[in-house]
Amino acid sequence: MTSVRTSVSILGGALAAALLVVACDSGTRPGNGALSQAQADTIADVMAGQADGLAEGAAFGGTTGPSVDFFASALPRGLLFPFFSRLCTPTSSPSPSTNSDGDPVPDSVRVDFTGCSLSSPRLTIDVSGMIDFVDPTPTTTDIGLKTRYLDFMRSVTYNDKTTSIKKNGVQLVIRDGANLQLADSAFATDFTFRDGTTASHLIDWSTIFTPDSAAVAMNAMRRAWTLPSGTWTINGTSTFTHGDRTFSLAVTTSTPLHFNSTCKMAPRFDAGALTVEVMKNDSTSTLNITFAACGDVQVTRS
Repeated sequence: MTSVRTSVSILGGALAAALLVVACDSGTRPGNGALSQAQADTIADVMAGQADGLAEGAAFGGTTGPSVDFFASALPRGLLFPFFSRLCTPTSSPSPSTNSDGDPVPDSVRVDFTGCSLSSPRLTIDVSGMIDFVDPTPTTTDIGLKTRYLDFMRSVTYNDKTTSIKKNGVQLVIRDGANLQLADSAFATDFTFRDGTTASHLIDWSTIFTPDSAAVAMNAMRRAWTLPSGTWTINGTSTFTHGDRTFSLAVTTSTPLHFNSTCKMAPRFDAGALTVEVMKNDSTSTLNITFAACGDVQVTRS
């Protein structure tokens, strides 16, 4: 059975997914037996959003803080990238920061998003918490970035219904030849859905990003840490909890996910597929998650 899901926003990573999974799996009674289609859709949307969020952990705008792409990922569909500054002017410390090796990433800078908000009559976007951007090799000129999320939360209130996502954990990105290796260890994401239910996703992933053009990628990263178009491969495990239900997940990349840096909708993949083995109680199901175009996720369960 196939379910086609089309993202309605570019709210960034799993927040876009959170908006999609509202009431997909209503109720909190423990489930038995095989995975339902509603549960499959919920898990697939969250996995797609977390995969999209990998690009966020590899985005840094020089020595001052997040890049334009990072802010753009917090904006809803219909608000163009150039208007990202209307959302937020975060505080960076120390200022000026220290950069011992002269590469794009400073030794350590903390970005505080307190007070970041954008409102209209029907829509409010709030960003809070902190992110530390750290050079894991501060005395060696190279390409490496450690991104530490500290209660970093985005919330969207639309027609008096609020959806939020909060991140805690560390992502480490290291250049390996022409590729980037990214590791998420015990990285926790907490969701609040519009129907008031909550969920959490704890991941241990190892991923590799291969740019479409190594030369373009390296030039972009020498100027500022921005992620060009390229492919992600993802392998690892995670635990997803929604209400009283807990699912053990094992993810592999059946076809590399092509990240399209020009996408205006999340998830920002225009090709690729993930295979997710889902353990629910004593039953195992397989999800095939295919990315057909920007913002388009197709889910098949077996």
